[in-house]
Amino acid sequence: MENTAAIPRLAGRPLVGNLLQFRHDRVALLRRLPAECGDLGWVRLGPVRVLMVSSAPLSHELLGEHAGALRKSPGLGEFARPLLGGGLLTSEHAPHRRRRQLMAPAFQHKRIAGYAQVMAELTERAAARWPDGGELDLADELMRLTLAIVSRTLFDADVDDDAGAIGEALTVAMQHVITEVTRLVHVPYAWPTPRNQKLRRAVARLDEIVYRLIAKRRALDVDRGDVLSMLLLARDEADGSQLGDEEVRDEAMTLLLAGHETTANALAWAQWLLGRHPDVYARLRAECDAVLGGRTPGFEDWPRLPYATQVLKEAMRLYPPAYLLGRVAERDFTLGGHRVAAGTIVMVNVLGMHRRGDYFAEPEAFRPERFEAAAEKALPRGAFLPFGGGPRVCIGNHFALMEGALILATLAERVVLEPIAGDVEPEPLMTLRPRGGVRVRVRRRR
Repeated sequence: MENTAAIPRLAGRPLVGNLLQFRHDRVALLRRLPAECGDLGWVRLGPVRVLMVSSAPLSHELLGEHAGALRKSPGLGEFARPLLGGGLLTSEHAPHRRRRQLMAPAFQHKRIAGYAQVMAELTERAAARWPDGGELDLADELMRLTLAIVSRTLFDADVDDDAGAIGEALTVAMQHVITEVTRLVHVPYAWPTPRNQKLRRAVARLDEIVYRLIAKRRALDVDRGDVLSMLLLARDEADGSQLGDEEVRDEAMTLLLAGHETTANALAWAQWLLGRHPDVYARLRAECDAVLGGRTPGFEDWPRLPYATQVLKEAMRLYPPAYLLGRVAERDFTLGGHRVAAGTIVMVNVLGMHRRGDYFAEPEAFRPERFEAAAEKALPRGAFLPFGGGPRVCIGNHFALMEGALILATLAERVVLEPIAGDVEPEPLMTLRPRGGVRVRVRRRR
């Protein structure tokens, strides 16, 4: 790599560099980077050097212009493969384009519109179960809710009975990925270690659920209008072949993780922030009351609830579910005047970039109005990346934004959720979870 002397290195310890902080206090490390290293900085994880990008223009350049020179980093590309297989998140280049093209119709505007009623009705049903004056872990409840929504809308299935097993298995898998990323010596997945055996059991439990859904749908052999039907009935334009059960399983597993985990975390952070900012919470309720008047929101209401979307986006700015985007250079290219050599691990520091004061005034403050239309348009391109960017931008970004806004609005109409605990610390697994959940007291609105 040329001009490496011009790229600062984050201060660390002898031999291990920044590995211990990356493993035990990753959020603090990511927040240090822009202040200490600026737009680009080297982080050393034991013997491995990682180039961290904390700049909006460089992130946009990396994910867009240089996308063809990159593949996924070991976090998703290798260590998550037992869970996700060769699905949309882990596939590369031509296979990725083929899979994305296959799934795109499920996320078109007209189809997303049909999902809105299910989202709102399932949210109403969940809120109705919460006892007035009672306490609950909102993070856990939102995980169950978003799982029910993704199951109904994308799989046309009910997995309520499996929600606990799915949640536990996904947690085991994500903890495994993060542990492997931060290990000095990696143990092959084929080795029967206790950790690998634990992951195998978790993946086997998920496989049992997903393959059961696939078998039921294959037996019907009809298009139910959901993603699972599309995957099972789709044919390759070149040779007319269909996807096998394993290929369908990989995409279904990807949607289970990406389709509910990230949205649930974003909503948990949003509700926690609302509880700590009564003025913002009151403004959200006022918008919902004025627009909806107590009725169930639908797709046509989403544009009429701009503040709900702004609250969601501001929560994702402060606590982005996908807080790091990892890539590996497959060939040499130039980024910001520096030559990046093939084999270099490059990561976009989404969390650190979202808290840069030169992009967001008073970056630690919770201010949803940052995402009013004119203010958001004035942001530097690449400064806000909750869904990634370039050709690998999240295929379900509009689905997630609508889902999050409608859930926030539906809940705001019916309940006030008061946080019980004080500060909630972020837990950076594959996604940014609230550590220990979010304990709230439910106050039903009259």
